Amino acid sequence: MYLYGGVGMGKTHLLNAIGLKLKSENKVTFISAERFMYQFVKSIKSNEMVRFKDNFRNTNVLIIDDIQFMDGKEAMQEEFFHTFNALLEKGSQIVVSADRPPNKLKRIQERIKSRFSGGLVVDIQNPEYELRYKILKEKTNELNLYYNEKINISEEILKFISYEIRSSIRELVGALNRIASFARIYERVPNISETKIILKDLLNINEAKVSIDNIQTLVCKYFKISKNEMLSSRRSRYLVRPRQVAIYLSKILTSKSLPEIGREFSNRDHTTIIHSVKTIEKLKVENSEINDGINYLKNQIMYKSENEV
Repeated sequence: MYLYGGVGMGKTHLLNAIGLKLKSENKVTFISAERFMYQFVKSIKSNEMVRFKDNFRNTNVLIIDDIQFMDGKEAMQEEFFHTFNALLEKGSQIVVSADRPPNKLKRIQERIKSRFSGGLVVDIQNPEYELRYKILKEKTNELNLYYNEKINISEEILKFISYEIRSSIRELVGALNRIASFARIYERVPNISETKIILKDLLNINEAKVSIDNIQTLVCKYFKISKNEMLSSRRSRYLVRPRQVAIYLSKILTSKSLPEIGREFSNRDHTTIIHSVKTIEKLKVENSEINDGINYLKNQIMYKSENEV
């Protein structure tokens, strides 16, 4: 059996499950290709190749993970080929995993690829939404058993993560762990807007699209002022607050330095930028309405397309 699929798709878990199921009635040898290589080289150096051969050929089930590691290692491939044949001749089972199909393996002997293709080749596909959601529910239950404080992650957030993260089970579980860590640190479960910020790298947010110009445009639209008014030197209260909000968002959502942000706001001094950031940070704690507004704007800035802007 030849299992292949992308990173984080659960190939190693499947191999472990196969080995655990079979070990009660069979002699099972489970090893990674890298470890196989290590033992092979070690046996050559210590002149114990006979022992090496016996170890791998006197087994009922040989399971090898990440077989693509044999790429270009001719001596290792030669030994693996003969081990493979010896096991087939005695009726043993062989299970291997890789990150690509047999015909896509690079610098692997054609005769080895041919033998891989001659078995049952299984493509581990990306999990569907329903499976991703079930995995998150199960992992949430595990987290609540592990920690004393129960984490009540909403169905909305679980469904959002299940829908958005599709490429890897490992990333899916990693996203849940981030949300759980946030909940334990801040003693509250994040809302959807905060979840999007926490998981922005997993959600393929393109930081290049988060520009100060877009931030200014959306903040002006939110507060119903013009960009000229925001960038002016006027200090009317109805202009100061939007200006401070835009500066704060520019600081946390872009990688621009304080002087660079200052230049985008009509060459304001970096001390003005610092003051604006600290003011909004304080107001977020004291005023829930402002905090909600900031979260709304974050969501709009990071997820609104350029056409909508």
